[in-house]
Amino acid sequence: MFHRHDDYDRSARITNDALDYGDSEGSDLEFASLVVNSMLEQGRREDEGTYPPAGHDYPRRDR
Repeated sequence: MFHRHDDYDRSARITNDALDYGDSEGSDLEFASLVVNSMLEQGRREDEGTYPPAGHDYPRRDR
């Protein structure tokens, strides 16, 4: 369960940083948009229960 909280925090930081970068002078807006839209898509798929895909979950201790 803690891994999911870590992922959420990490995703929020990445999204925030991409937004801040996109607002900065001389930024590559296409790159910032790509990152933000990717994070939004990941969130949508998490809500649907289709992310992460099968086999891409957290390893168990016995693996």
